[in-house]
Amino acid sequence: MKLVNATTSFVILTLATTFLAGCGNDDWKTTDEIEILSESKSPDGKYIVTVFSCSGGGAAGYTYTNVNLREASEPLNQRDFLLGEHLWRSFADISANWKDSATLEVVYRWASNHPEHKAKNGRTVSKKGDVKISYVLLPTD
Repeated sequence: MKLVNATTSFVILTLATTFLAGCGNDDWKTTDEIEILSESKSPDGKYIVTVFSCSGGGAAGYTYTNVNLREASEPLNQRDFLLGEHLWRSFADISANWKDSATLEVVYRWASNHPEHKAKNGRTVSKKGDVKISYVLLPTD
């Protein structure tokens, strides 16, 4: 009888943990505060590039500035960005300039010289859809 109670308790605990861990994972979709810093359509109107800042995360909190590229028919997704992989405050002075309908240039600088920020956020997206993206890294002050 004790084995049945232990097994039942384990199953209930496992299910409760799984359920609770899944709750709130998408809260950021409605609780993040987004400020559009600049936004422009590609010359052919097919794409939109948005430079934005985002803050959220409740008491733990996070804030970051980044750039998003998407088809004009899609809404902004603040977790789909071109610079870095994490929600660290690693980038500053971001601008995005269309060279033509298929070429975008992103200019930015590191927000700090912290080596861990650079190591964890060195990724850039070189192409999205039909748009080739080039980057200009400005010197850090």
